[in-house]
Formats: sequence, C-alpha cells, structure tokens
Amino acid sequence: MHSENPIKNPPHSIRRTAVFLSALLLAVCAFLSRPLNLSEHLDDWPRWSSWTIESQQISPENVQAILEEYASSDSLVQSTTPPYTKPEPEQATASVVKPEEPLGSDRAYDRKVVDDYLHENLQLSGSDAAFVSLAGFFEQLNEPQRQPPIHVFHFGDSQIEGDRITGPLRNKWQSIWGGSGPGLISPLQPIPSLAMRHTWSDGWVRHAKYGRQDTAIVHDRFGIMAAFATHPNQSSLDSVLPHLTFEPHPKSYLRNRSFNQVSLLLGQVDSGGQLHYQLNSFAERIIELEADSFARRIDIPLPSLDSMEFESLRLSFSGEVPEVDGVGMWRDSGIVVHNIAMRGSSGTLFRSLNRTQLTQQFEGFRTGLIMLQYGGNAVPYLTDPASIKRFGGWFASQIRLFNQLLPGVPVVVMGPSDMAHKVSTRMETYAQLPAIRNALKQAALEHDALYWDIFEVMGGAGSMAAWVQSSPALASSDHIHFTTTGAREISELFRQSIQTEWAMWQIDQFENAKNLEEENSAHHEE
Repeated sequence: MHSENPIKNPPHSIRRTAVFLSALLLAVCAFLSRPLNLSEHLDDWPRWSSWTIESQQISPENVQAILEEYASSDSLVQSTTPPYTKPEPEQATASVVKPEEPLGSDRAYDRKVVDDYLHENLQLSGSDAAFVSLAGFFEQLNEPQRQPPIHVFHFGDSQIEGDRITGPLRNKWQSIWGGSGPGLISPLQPIPSLAMRHTWSDGWVRHAKYGRQDTAIVHDRFGIMAAFATHPNQSSLDSVLPHLTFEPHPKSYLRNRSFNQVSLLLGQVDSGGQLHYQLNSFAERIIELEADSFARRIDIPLPSLDSMEFESLRLSFSGEVPEVDGVGMWRDSGIVVHNIAMRGSSGTLFRSLNRTQLTQQFEGFRTGLIMLQYGGNAVPYLTDPASIKRFGGWFASQIRLFNQLLPGVPVVVMGPSDMAHKVSTRMETYAQLPAIRNALKQAALEHDALYWDIFEVMGGAGSMAAWVQSSPALASSDHIHFTTTGAREISELFRQSIQTEWAMWQIDQFENAKNLEEENSAHHEE
C-alpha cells in the first residue's frame, strides 16, 4: 500500500551535475598522468605489487663481456709515465710531484678525463664537496710515511662477511701504500673470516645492535662495531681464564699475518680487572685495566713481530671481565682497512649507538675513508614507495652522523647489488630494487657523500641470475650473495674506480705544480 505522502527524490541541480562531471574528469586525468617509472617517483602511488621493471635477458657471456670491458678501461692507474709510476709492492710508496702551494681545501680536482679512462658504470657519483673530501684522503695516502696509519672502515651487511670483498681490497691497497694486518676483528665472530683464525673459550656471550637483539642489554654502548662480547665474572675455583685466541688463517693474505700492534676496544671496564696477553711462545704479560664506563682503548706494541713470524696471540681476562668491543691488529704505518660486517642490518643503526662512546673510539683512529655497503636487507621488506622514502631519509641521517663525527672524511655509499627472486618459472630482479637504489643514491648525493652503484656495475636488472650461472659462479644460488670469486670481482672493480680517481688527482696536482712553476719563471724573467 502506497503512502499518502510519498518522499520524492529532489531533482539534480545543474551545478551539482557540473561538479560531479568535473570530479570525474579530474580522476580520469590523474589516472592517465600517473608516473610510469615509480623508481623516480617514490610517493605517487601507495602500492608496489604492480611495479614492473624492464625485463632483461643477460647471459653469462654478457657478464664476461662487461667485465672484460671494465678491465680494458683500467689504463690510467697502470701508466708508467712519471709521476704516475706505480711503485713495486716492496716499495710501499706512492710518490707524486706536489705543487709549491697545496690545493685549496675548497677545490675539487679536475676529473675531465674520467670518461676516457673509466667505464661509466664504474664512476663515482657525487658533489664537488664530496670529491674535495676524497682529495683529502688522497693527500693522506701520498704522505711519505703515512704514520700514524690511515684507517679505512668498510661497514656493510652479510654481503661483506668473511672479509670476502674487504680482504682483496685491503691487500691491494697495502701493496701500494704500505701497512699490514687485518684491522678490527669482532671478539666473537658469527661467521669465520679469512683474515684471521679466531677461537674463544666457553662462556662468552655476543650482543649486537643489529639482527636479533638481546633485550637484557639496557644500554646503547655497542661500540664502533655495533656489537660487543661479555663473560660472567670469573670464579676463584675456575682454572682456565676467559680467553680469545688468534692464529694465522692458512688461506689468508700474507699481509694479514704481519703486524706490530694490537689494540683492544673496550666498553664498560670495572676496577680490579686484568688483561693477560701471550704472543707466540713468549711468557705471558699482564696489564692492569683502569675503570671506564664508556670507551677504553688498550694499545699493545709488539715490536718483536718486526723480526719474526706471527704464530698465535692469546688474550685472557682475570677479575672483572670488561665489555670487549673489538680486537685490532695492524702495523704502525701505512693503511689499515677494517671489515665490519653486520648480518641483517639495513645500515640505519649508527644513530642508535652511544654518541659519546662512538666519538671517543673514532678519536683514537686517523680515519681516512668510510665505506657503507647496505641496502640488500631492505629490498624484500619495503612494501610501498612511502616506506622506501622513509628508508632513504633514515639512511641520510646516518651519513649526516658520519659527517658530524668525522668532518672532512669522505663517505662512499656502495650498493645494493642486483637481487632476484622466483617469479613464475624464472628468477627476476625485485621490482622495488631500483627505487631503493635511487633512494640511497639520493641520500648520498644530497649529503656530500659519494655513490658507487654495484647494481649497475653488475649489469643492472637481470644480472644476478647471469652471475649465478657464470662459470665459475660469481654469485650463490640464493641470488643474493656473491661467491668468493664474485666478491673478488666487485672488490677489484671498486679498487679500479678509486685508484683511477687517485690517478686523476695526481695529474691535477702535477699540472697545478707545473703551472705554478711557469708562473714563477715568468715572474722572475720580468
């Protein structure tokens, strides 16, 4: 039965119809104008499941061709024309004709020949200020003695574990600029390193700021390696002291076995503790540990190693066992390259470390270069462009921290490499990887750091599968990590990039000195 007073729908006004059509038109236009390359527009669309990247068919033969092309461009650093003569390894020097007046600290060196000598994939990207900082590193390298030693810190994720990338780089640089020893070693190595064979007694516990964190640790004093080791107080009934033992690794570079100084980085040190150290078969010696709540460094000169081979080092603790952040081994001159691998880390943890401790520990080193190789651990988990942008912002804040802690020290961001996962029946590059790469690169360039693009060095999207299929294999079957052979390739290519920059800096220095000499001659003639 119908109501006597039915409610009638009011007629649409012309104005409401026009507004509706305008809104519909705007929505259509917005859809049609959406960005086609989301790696360059991180905020435009909130979904990543529909991201696609250009599928490339790269074969192992293509990879070999790329590597051969890179090798053919490595000519500048091999020049035998003075003053660019590459010294013999036993010389361990890198002489250069210096200008009568040093280059201004605000002047970047001339890189106009970089395209002639270095493939574009191998070239560093960065601002003039970033290359000025790199020139400061080269200035240190060309000092006659390089004493105290110049320290390079290679921070990274599991891609650099085992010293696989850092080790070959360290060996090559020490053959040119002197120095020896493996650098800092974690007191409890989760993954064995080729740099040094390392064992420890029962009872030690490792605490890291990355990966699965121990909630029982309520402080933030994790040290320069973002991890430390502790041991329960020693009972008077125990006959064996807590100890760490180091021996040469049979597969390590010979330079890793040669050093004349051992340095311990310690966190919390309580009074009453003692450090016992025994080198080779010599008698044990004891050092009283002074109390410290933040950062104590113990340097042990071992001049006897200048005339004998290293066989073993045993570090034992009696009384209150301190927090051990790292054990370093190096020579008192030349260059030291530290491998600091952080499995599972995205590289955004440095600001969460105790600033006072970090500052004090870095003050103990003559730091010449910081290398940050991260990004791979973020790739599978960043699910939308907004999260990628946030990640880029977090990483940028880490670069700012290093700029504050180490003014003028160059920072090189490396990575991520190509990574693949199974899509249907084939292995394909993660669709979001280029966007993550772009976010890291943008963070580096905007904060006067340098960027070295491992993704492009490998050959870009689709290259990881070809690296896996190469013979010998350059990457492992997980399509994430390099094999030892592949890690050496990446290490060598990065060395080529840095040393080409060094050679160009030397050319610039020489030309500057030559111009000054000509100006002085003209002035005297007048």
